[in-house]
Amino acid sequence: MNGKALKYPLISAIIVGLVHLIAEAIFPGLKDIFQPPVVALVLFAFGIWVGYKTVQFGGKYSTVIVNGLILGILPLILQIVGFGMILGRGVGVGLLAGIFGLLMVFFSSLIGGGFALSKE
Repeated sequence: MNGKALKYPLISAIIVGLVHLIAEAIFPGLKDIFQPPVVALVLFAFGIWVGYKTVQFGGKYSTVIVNGLILGILPLILQIVGFGMILGRGVGVGLLAGIFGLLMVFFSSLIGGGFALSKE
């Protein structure tokens, strides 16, 4: 694992997730706007960022896979606990949205890491 490549994407993803949770707690109508395809764009950016930086900091494709999965755990937890339990949308809905988020981060980390590796 390359902690240097994960540091700022992880910090930024935590801040974005918390702001998103707080915004939807204050303005519940935002759930109609923050649909998975919309949120996926943000998650894709985080995944590409971590994949690219993992390679830039000396990681290999296997490290990209691990880092993508590690970062992808954040939307999984946020959806299950934050939106599913705290905001009361249900654990089942949160789990499904969380798996979608994890996969979006993971897939895009492979894109970013693959892009960086193809430049070498």
